Amino acid sequence: MKVIYGICSWGLGHATRSLPVMRKLADENNDLTIISNGRSLELLKRELGENIEYVDMPDYPMLLSENSRQFMAKSMIYWPLFIRKMQSGLSQLTKMLKTRKCDLIISDGRYDIYSKKIPSFFISHQMRIMNPLRIHMLETGSEIFNLFFFKRFRGVIVPDYNEDDLSGDLSHNLKKIDEKKIHYVGALSDFKKKETKKDIDYLISISGPEPQRTMLEKKLLSQVDQLEGNVVMTLGKTEGAGNISRENIKVYSFLTKEKREDFLNRTKLVVSRSGYSTIMDLALTGTKALMTPTPGQIEQEYLSQYHNEKGTFHSVNQNNINLATDVKKAKETTGIKRDCSVEKTVENIINVIHSDEKSPFK
Repeated sequence: MKVIYGICSWGLGHATRSLPVMRKLADENNDLTIISNGRSLELLKRELGENIEYVDMPDYPMLLSENSRQFMAKSMIYWPLFIRKMQSGLSQLTKMLKTRKCDLIISDGRYDIYSKKIPSFFISHQMRIMNPLRIHMLETGSEIFNLFFFKRFRGVIVPDYNEDDLSGDLSHNLKKIDEKKIHYVGALSDFKKKETKKDIDYLISISGPEPQRTMLEKKLLSQVDQLEGNVVMTLGKTEGAGNISRENIKVYSFLTKEKREDFLNRTKLVVSRSGYSTIMDLALTGTKALMTPTPGQIEQEYLSQYHNEKGTFHSVNQNNINLATDVKKAKETTGIKRDCSVEKTVENIINVIHSDEKSPFK
């Protein structure tokens, strides 16, 4: 098949979690065209090589706010901009489809990558869009918003489980969306769990959109000397060149998939954002974590609180993080204990996209 695969470029999480699905499709001799933007697109080029076509197509901006009042004010401006940007992306895709054959479209988090004439599938863990005040009317409205777009897709795929879940209210306890119509396929990660020696005490992974990525980098670099033991720090900058080493600390601008997998399996504790893709990586390896959500990114703030309350991870906001004390609290958490199989998840996704099922949302 000729497959178009759209990737949301908010951070690197959407790109990394879709890599095993893309590799599976490529291994089965499908022709892939990948649509993304920025660092996500650069990462995919590095990981998948030159035998795949890449299209640079910007998606809609992320809604970030520093507090609840700012969130409500920005929302009034954001949603009309979101619709315009989405229409622009859809227009570019429609134009592209006039000159090429396509059998299947998969979109990870991009509402603008679909066609009513081609089987299209949407991957997302956000069936409900959170707001900082947890106003139920707005969250119910976000489900209705999603339902409006879901009608354009043949299937909606959630990388989570029906029970003992990872995403909490983002994809469960829904009010307007019938959960029986959603394909819960399991955790999706580009990593595999390996039995190996735990010789890295701390893996500090910095990621997310600018300027918050740089702000976290500066804050943690100023505190990393307080940690004892072997420390690996990755800055999440695909354009970076060269690495830094000093005594017990190694700093990398960017890690390949193999290096990321190796370090995650060898580390005792991870310090990272509370993005959902990161949580799935940690679920796969069973690693404990200290999490700090991207300020103003409501989804991450919710997930950090959700897992903090469950005792799976320890979370602290970016302004208050103190590595020396917070890593001690993180070591007291349980990590995610459930079994996760990426191979089974990818198999579930392939089965969904190959099925003849009509859209249950129409």
